[in-house]
Amino acid sequence: MVYYLYNAAKYRSLTFFSACNPALSFGGMLADNKTEAYDIIPNRYLPQMTTYDPKVNLLNQLNENGLEFPVIVKPNMGYKGFAVRECNSIEDLESYFDQLDPKKEWLIQEYINKKCEYSIMYHCFPQSQDYGVTSISNKKYPRVIGDGVSTMKQLIARYKNAFVDKEYLNHKWRAKLYVVPKVNEEIVLHHIGNYSRGSQFYSQMDDNDLLLSAAMHDVFSDDEEIYFCRLDIKADSMGAVRNGDFKIMEINGAKSEPLHIYDPQYSFWDRIKEVKRHWKLMTNIIDARRAIGDYRFPGNIEGLKSVHAVKRGVR
Repeated sequence: MVYYLYNAAKYRSLTFFSACNPALSFGGMLADNKTEAYDIIPNRYLPQMTTYDPKVNLLNQLNENGLEFPVIVKPNMGYKGFAVRECNSIEDLESYFDQLDPKKEWLIQEYINKKCEYSIMYHCFPQSQDYGVTSISNKKYPRVIGDGVSTMKQLIARYKNAFVDKEYLNHKWRAKLYVVPKVNEEIVLHHIGNYSRGSQFYSQMDDNDLLLSAAMHDVFSDDEEIYFCRLDIKADSMGAVRNGDFKIMEINGAKSEPLHIYDPQYSFWDRIKEVKRHWKLMTNIIDARRAIGDYRFPGNIEGLKSVHAVKRGVR
C-alpha cells in the first residue's frame, strides 16, 4: 500500500496501474470481467464455457455448448475465488443457481481433468517484445488421507485449514460421508485452486526457462495489449506446458500476485521484496506503454466507482 501511494503520487493518478494492460478494464485491477481476457485468447487454450441465461432451460444450455458434468460455476466479475463452485449434477447446478443473484453474470465452465494446476506470472514490454516469466507456483488442493478407521465425515471434521468450508464439503461428499477410506488412500476434497478455499501454493521457480516463457508469450498476439498478468492453467506436467498443451482457467491482470511467495520457504521480508519487485516491473511497463502513445489514466472518480462495483459484486 505504501508503494501504491508512492506511485499514485508519482503518476498523479489513483488508477495508474490501468496502463499496464489497456485491453482490460482498469488493467485488470478492479471491476474487470473474466470474459474480457477470454475473448482475446485463442480458443485452443480455453475450456468450453457459456454465460448462464436464467431464461433458458439449464440442461439445454449445457448441451448446446458441449458441456458435461462436472462443471465449474464462477462469477464473470470475481474476486479471490468468490462464489466459485464445482457442480457434479444438474440437481447440484440448479440448486446452486437458485442461491445466486440472477442480476449478476455467471459463467459455466468445463471442468478440466488435468493432473496439475499452475499459476504463472508473465510480462511483455510493448514494442521491444522483451518478455519473460517471474513467478511459477504449483497449487495443491485440500486433501485427506485415509486411516482405515475414520469415515469421510470424520476426516473432513479433523482437517486443519481455516479457509476450508466444511459445510460445503459435507454437502459435496454427502453420498460418501460414512465411507471409510483405505489406509493411506489420498482423497482430494475439491478442485478449486485458490488459497481462500484451502489450497496451498508451492514455488516451482526451478522450472523457469526460455521454453516456458515462449509458451506463455505464444498465448498473446502483438495487438492484444496485455503486458502484465498471471495465467492460472491446468496441464499434466510442466513439460506439457512448455509444449503448449494446457488450458487457461483465468487470466488476472494488474491485481496479480506472484503466488510462489506463499511457499513456506519464503519469509515475510522475502515476500515483501517479491511483491515490490513485481510492482516495479509493472511501473516499468507503464512507462514503456506511455512512451509510445498518448495513454490517459481513467479518472479517480471512475476508479472509486469501480471499487464499489467490486464490493457490490461480492456482496
